[in-house]
This record gives sequence, C-alpha cells and structure tokens, in this order.
Amino acid sequence: MTWRPEWEEPPRRGFGFGRGPGGWGVARTLVALCVVVTLVNMVLAGQASTEQGSVTLGPWLGLTLRNAFWVYPWFTYVFVHDASGISHILFNGVLLWFLGIELEQRLGRGRFLTLFFGSALVGAVAHVIAQAAIGGNEASALIGASGGIFGLLFYIARETPDRPFVFWIVPVPAKVLAGLFVIRELFPLIQGGLGGDGVAHLCHLGGAAFGLLWYRRPFNAFDGFSALASNWRAHAQEQRRERAEGDDAEMDRLLRKIHDSGMGSLDARERAFLDERSRRMRGGGT
Repeated sequence: MTWRPEWEEPPRRGFGFGRGPGGWGVARTLVALCVVVTLVNMVLAGQASTEQGSVTLGPWLGLTLRNAFWVYPWFTYVFVHDASGISHILFNGVLLWFLGIELEQRLGRGRFLTLFFGSALVGAVAHVIAQAAIGGNEASALIGASGGIFGLLFYIARETPDRPFVFWIVPVPAKVLAGLFVIRELFPLIQGGLGGDGVAHLCHLGGAAFGLLWYRRPFNAFDGFSALASNWRAHAQEQRRERAEGDDAEMDRLLRKIHDSGMGSLDARERAFLDERSRRMRGGGT
C-alpha cells in the first residue's frame, strides 16, 4: 500500500453544492461541460428529426472505429451523453459532481484529472479493442463519462471499502456497491452480449480496473507537462541571455570600430544594428 500525504488528516467528505475550498474547481467544470455539450447534442438531435442533413455530436466528439486514429475522441467522448433523454446525463452528472469534488479536494487537481481521464482512456481502449475484434459497427459512437466515473468509484471502494453509499435508500458499503456494479456489468457479457443493450460494459470495467490499479500506484500525468514547460522556459531564458550577451559583444566591437575609423566605416548591416539597439534603449521596441 502506497502512503499518501493527504492521509495525514481525515478525508473531507465535502459533499454538496459549492462546498469546499479552492473555488469552482475542475470537477464542477467537467460536469458543466458534460451538461452543455449534451444539451447542444439534444438540440441537434431534435433538429435532425425535422430537418434533413442535420447532425449530432456523437460521431464527431464520440469515439468510433472510424475516428479512433485521432487523439481527441479518446477524451472528448466523456462529454457527450445520450440525446434521447436526461437519465444518462443526470446519473453521470450527479455522480461526477459528488465524487469528483471530494476527490479533487483530497487528491489535488492533477491527480484527480489523471484518475478520471486515465480511467476513461483505459475503458475506451477496452471498448474499441472489443468492437474491432467482433467487427462492430464503425459508426457506433462510444459516449458518456461512465468509464471515468467507475474509476472514481472503485478508487474510493479500494481506499475506504466500508464507507457507506446510499443505494436505493439503503446504505451500502463501498466495497459491496463496487461488487454489485461488477456483477451488473459482467452479467450481460456472460450472456453473450457485447454492447447489444446499448451499454459499454467493457468501458465501465476498464475504468474500474484503472481506478483499482491507480490506487496501488498513484501518479500525476501532468507532472510531465509541468517539467516540460519548466524546461522550455529555462531554455528560452538561456537563449535570451545568450542573445543579449551576443548583442553586447557586437555593440562593443562597433564602438571600437567607430572610435578607430569613424561612423563612415560602418556598413549597412552594422548601421541597422546600431539603430535597432538605440531604439531598444529608448524603449521604442522590444
């Protein structure tokens, strides 16, 4: 079991709209994006029923076998939900709001996003591989945040297995709830169906597996981006320093040349350099 600094204090439950420090937060932002994108998808779907040629967001932002070679659908598919009703976005939105706010507060934004999108990515990989293996419909789009949410839920079930969740008005320990979800997702697969009921069961199971594994080996995928940005800034500063030193050396050379031979000895390039340097010193340029 890996030690985590946030365990030095009791977990903050932080459930509720607007609770907890840190401002709006990325968890709320994810929920807002899911709601907005799904509402747009519903509007487009409604137009499609009355206007020929209208399209929905599923084939564009959702993940299909056709666009799986692009990078963005592996992440944007989480924001699109079923346009035929509100149950899909309502269920996922509520879970992402309550689970996400708490985990963002305790894990930090970078690790929370790593857990959520890592779960969503692993779930998408499992789904796409299965679809490709059975020759599924290339235009059928994977949509919804369920894969990432399963990762959050199973992480909590592994971290605090006896923590109660209200399930159909009955308090259920997190480990029991996770077990019920596993049975719920495995049963259709055992019966021989792979998405025949319109549910991406392998995506859910893949997200759950990532949540369990990430508990054992937590990491922040955004640390690499921070290090890359830091190296880039250091490299840019070094280039500016070297350029300034080169300009200073060239300025000294030209001043010596003027002292020895006069202004008439300068060529057009050297005069342009002096004019530019004089403009910078007066604050007329950068």
